[in-house]
Amino acid sequence: MTRHNALVATITGIALISGIAAGPAAAEPPPQPNYPKVLRRIVDAGQIQVVKQFSTDKPGLTGFLVKRDGYQTVVYGEDGYLMLGPLYGPKGTNLSKRYKRQHQSRPDVAQTIDGLDSEHLITEGAASTPALYVFLDPNCIFCHKFYQQTKPLIAAGKLQIHWILVGALGPSSIGRAATILSADDPAGMLAQDEADFDVANEQGGVTPKKPDDKMANVLDRHRDAMFNVGGRGTPVVLFPDPDGHWQSRQGLPPDGWLDHYAQD
Repeated sequence: MTRHNALVATITGIALISGIAAGPAAAEPPPQPNYPKVLRRIVDAGQIQVVKQFSTDKPGLTGFLVKRDGYQTVVYGEDGYLMLGPLYGPKGTNLSKRYKRQHQSRPDVAQTIDGLDSEHLITEGAASTPALYVFLDPNCIFCHKFYQQTKPLIAAGKLQIHWILVGALGPSSIGRAATILSADDPAGMLAQDEADFDVANEQGGVTPKKPDDKMANVLDRHRDAMFNVGGRGTPVVLFPDPDGHWQSRQGLPPDGWLDHYAQD
């Protein structure tokens, strides 16, 4: 289940609950945001967080940017009703995309990098060279292509990569990430996964194994970090802009981007 579906399932599931008794009222209750009752129940249960409440193009319809486990989406409230799904304007414009783009806060990429556990990063290349942090799924064909592009630059002493393994493409991705990270030589195991990558079936080249609790926790933290920087698929590349501020980009960078970055 994707993060979006999980968030929708949470909202939908609680929306179907009826007859929940309210607790005793405090003598002087603090002012509460004007949420629909169903949304209030989910928020009070600690299952989602309202990031922002805003007015929409439709009079009387209120938008809410909500977040669960790092994933953000937009829902709507009107006359006590909670509505899910995209909102389209009279001209067919997907207003939900615009609202999310407008109201979603920019991720703090530098803070996410600072929170990574260096013990479980796979670092290749000299520290004196330009560095990238890259979220990689062992079954991701685009990660595989990006990995191949980095090798000559690393070998030439022009680039350093910190690989952050995630299992975003299903159980075998999680299993292969666990195999790689728990190996005595994680960098060598990653190299084997990529060298033996099955391009036709988009499967990594090492045998997946079930992660133990510690490794499952590591992979959960890596996944959450990827969501925190706005990543919804792999690869996600973290890089400093010309002003030294860390930025993120999702997907395989265009031809020439990596060579240009390594030369800066």
